Amino acid sequence: MPANTFSGYPKGWFVVGFSDEFKAGQSTTMRYFGEQLAAFRGEDGQVRVLDAYCAHMGANLGVGGKVVGCTVQCPFHGWRFDGQGTCVEIPYANKIPVKARQRAWPVKELNGVVMIHHDSAGGAPDYEIPPIPEFGSDDWLPWHCSRYQIKTHPREIVDNLADRAHFMSVHRTEIDEFGFEVDGTRATQHVKGRALLEGGGVDPFQSTTTYHGPGYLLMRMIGQLQNYMLLGHTPIDENTLELRMGVMLKVVGSREKTLSYQKRYLDNLKLGFEDDIKIWENKLFRDPPVLCDGDGPIGKLRKWYRQFYAPNAAPDQISANAERAQ
Repeated sequence: MPANTFSGYPKGWFVVGFSDEFKAGQSTTMRYFGEQLAAFRGEDGQVRVLDAYCAHMGANLGVGGKVVGCTVQCPFHGWRFDGQGTCVEIPYANKIPVKARQRAWPVKELNGVVMIHHDSAGGAPDYEIPPIPEFGSDDWLPWHCSRYQIKTHPREIVDNLADRAHFMSVHRTEIDEFGFEVDGTRATQHVKGRALLEGGGVDPFQSTTTYHGPGYLLMRMIGQLQNYMLLGHTPIDENTLELRMGVMLKVVGSREKTLSYQKRYLDNLKLGFEDDIKIWENKLFRDPPVLCDGDGPIGKLRKWYRQFYAPNAAPDQISANAERAQ
């Protein structure tokens, strides 16, 4: 990706894994927001996330850390920390030092994914991720998951929500109706159109796609098959992110029949998404862009997205000409 000048990370809820990636009684290490983190699922089934490097002598709690009840035990000297980051036991000490604690990250597990809340200023979450009513129903297949590491910045991905003009050139999709609206921490796209299939044929569809905060996207699509698509993109560092995609199909006739459709359907969705990745990893973030009247409300989207950054964190400067063009 060409060099960009971004600073800091957005605040909000971010996906760090699908639920089945966190096994009971196991600790794991992961890197997001330029930090090394340790996650573990306790005996009560809940996932906890702490800063990874032990306050004692710096061992990584996610590499060889032992889950004991609802705590994680450091593999180096056996110090144990609970989900709030408090050291609750040192096996060879009578007194636990006041500074023996880890930063604990707010965690939410919902809709089959585990999320953490990031705010560089330490603020508490100020919005909620809604449940998917159909999740876990016998009428729907479970998530089919894909995972990508992408050399780009989240701003590039979020732009797509308002970018009407890229549908045909990137996704071979003709758009008949396109709507976009913002409501607090939500931004929503409404589309009705026709996907031109690779092997010939047309799939008429309509979809509603919403960002709940800066990194959690949920699309509900009605076409030849009905599906939910979940995208969770989370910064690893300032120019690299991890993106998880989940697709959940509604059962048509029987689970066996729907499963027979699933691979081809999902392969088509992945190919379309991977076309986006090729562009994101090789483009420059134009700030401001030169826009025309058919591009879609990109300026409105970027203005909405700024709320998730600190006021001094390289705000977008959409030009007056660009805003008038929309």
